[in-house]
Amino acid sequence: MRGKKVIQTEVDPVVYAFVLRTAEAKGLTLKEAARQALSEWASREGDLSWDPLFDLSKTFSTGKRTDASKVDEVLYRRRKR
Repeated sequence: MRGKKVIQTEVDPVVYAFVLRTAEAKGLTLKEAARQALSEWASREGDLSWDPLFDLSKTFSTGKRTDASKVDEVLYRRRKR
């Protein structure tokens, strides 16, 4: 397939056996489990500062400050006592 890359590595036999058993228990092939593991690791450890979705200063900008003390009153139509 175009656009795909192949990764090859060596692991300890104990790790290999553990990953293989875990993948099989989840109904996955070893290849599928490795893909999931790589994807989860990258999303957890990767630098997402380039992505505007994760830069809240660029994503959320409001012109004025809000007062959250009236949230219950507005949402639940209750007056504070």
